[in-house]
Amino acid sequence: MSWIRAHPALWRALLILYYLAVIAGLIVMYGRGDFSTPPFVYQGF
Repeated sequence: MSWIRAHPALWRALLILYYLAVIAGLIVMYGRGDFSTPPFVYQGF
């Protein structure tokens, strides 16, 4: 049994921190209000 499974509160806290980091990353990337696609997406069409 791994040590992280032996501490469910720590496991839950790390999982919540991971989800918050993902949400913060999305806010940083798209928080400027610029939802346009990069030009290379439609380059071949």
